[in-house]
Amino acid sequence: MEDCRYIEVIVPLRLSWTPCYRCRVQLRPGQRVTVPVTGRRYVGVVHRTDILPDIDPSRIQEISAVNDELPAVSEEELRFWEFLSSYYLCSIGEVYKAAYPSGKIRSEQTAAGILERLRQRLAIREEALTRKHRDNVRERLEQERDAIGAQIVALTLIPDSAEAVKPSPGKPLLLTGPGRISRYVSLCRETVGKGLNVLVLLPEIAASEQLQAVFEEHFPGVTHKVNSHMTDARRRAVAEDVRHFGGQIVTGTRSALFLPLSRLGLVIVEQEQDPYFKQTDPAPRYHARDAAVVLARIHGAQVVLGTPAPSLESLHNALTGKYIREDLPQNLPTPVLIDVNAERRKNGMPGRLSRKLLEAASRTSGPVALIRGWEKQEELAEEAATWLPDRQVDILTPSEARLKDLGAYGLVAVVQADALMNADDFRADEHALQALAQLRENVRGAFIVQTAKTDHPVYGAPESVYAQLLEERRQFRLPPYTRLVDTVCGSRRERITLAADGTLAARKQEILERAKQLERTSRGRLRTIIDVDPL
Repeated sequence: MEDCRYIEVIVPLRLSWTPCYRCRVQLRPGQRVTVPVTGRRYVGVVHRTDILPDIDPSRIQEISAVNDELPAVSEEELRFWEFLSSYYLCSIGEVYKAAYPSGKIRSEQTAAGILERLRQRLAIREEALTRKHRDNVRERLEQERDAIGAQIVALTLIPDSAEAVKPSPGKPLLLTGPGRISRYVSLCRETVGKGLNVLVLLPEIAASEQLQAVFEEHFPGVTHKVNSHMTDARRRAVAEDVRHFGGQIVTGTRSALFLPLSRLGLVIVEQEQDPYFKQTDPAPRYHARDAAVVLARIHGAQVVLGTPAPSLESLHNALTGKYIREDLPQNLPTPVLIDVNAERRKNGMPGRLSRKLLEAASRTSGPVALIRGWEKQEELAEEAATWLPDRQVDILTPSEARLKDLGAYGLVAVVQADALMNADDFRADEHALQALAQLRENVRGAFIVQTAKTDHPVYGAPESVYAQLLEERRQFRLPPYTRLVDTVCGSRRERITLAADGTLAARKQEILERAKQLERTSRGRLRTIIDVDPL
């Protein structure tokens, strides 16, 4: 076995080690190979080559095949996977499975099979043309050859040979306030003009589609969207574009982080404060905003985090100098607070809608939007029909309102703002502040908030509210001043609090060992969830 080499291969399984295999050809990291694992075959990715195995060589299996027909995984992708695996305490195989699910691999294999069959058909036509034929037969063979050749050219992307300008990223930019979209368009135009690619992340598919229309208008033909509703074939086509070409813009949800991006010059995370950026199941349980910052750092790209009201983690990073903060000018309506307890005492609440709210509605024109909290849709609709019989009244949940253009409404009212504050979640006040800020940014008419707690801090000046929330987090040792590591197994749960100064890496093995102990003493399935501050 003098000519044997040993390699580590990433397979899409949750393993605490990276399997070692034997091969007889020189391979490089990122190449795709088929390997056996416990009687089954998987398409894996070469992680490291020419390693020294720490087990008996006789126990090491040989790779089954080298999949040269499948595109290789780039060095940047591997570095990104290594970060996710290390920081979020999961196996690199689980990251690989998230980046290259079975449907994506099948789509790549199908495309490779089609390409191979076309090449075989082309070879047959070319061989036939070497023989003598009547003019009409030769003409038909030439037409078939040219048509097959055109199909092969369409399926075989040739990388753009133009040199792309290297980005100069600097610190991440935290961009707050309205007017962000026009700034995004300006930054994208500059980046695309340099032959670089742009990744735009949004928390939900609906929000992604709204921003997609803006970019398609300004950058027709080079704007793509990526989300879980796409077919594998369409996702593969987008992946090939951003793998080989510059000057592309991709808008998508958190899964877009796993595209084989090259020439990445700009990463935009819109609504960076949104909790939907957090992936909870399955592993890797990552925060897409934080992961995007690291991905941009790996590529040397600029990062812009846009928000109507920043997360405490991002604000803390701006205050400590890790981010640069820029507040865009604001000319937004000030919400009118209505104290429902005070209104009840003076018979000002005939139902769920206060008399003050109804009077304000009578002074405005146009449709009315009521954002409900604990109220039932049918009951609130019946009351609105009684008191506002001649008005169009749309009743929305907070989730629906955050995705809707509220500019067409003459009045927008939050019927019970206290429902935004979950007492069991230490982030409840932060999320309520951000939800109200997002609504306020979209409102053009009157904005009313009914609440039983008009003196609650979230209704104060934003900067003073943020200062108070940060001080509370510091006193109680909560993020962004610490990292919380939750290990959950069945009904058992343990929380470990770590200082936000790199201690996580030092205590990683301790955390994993404790998680294994929980797994051995419980019938439940182990989940490791990490809630961390941005990097």
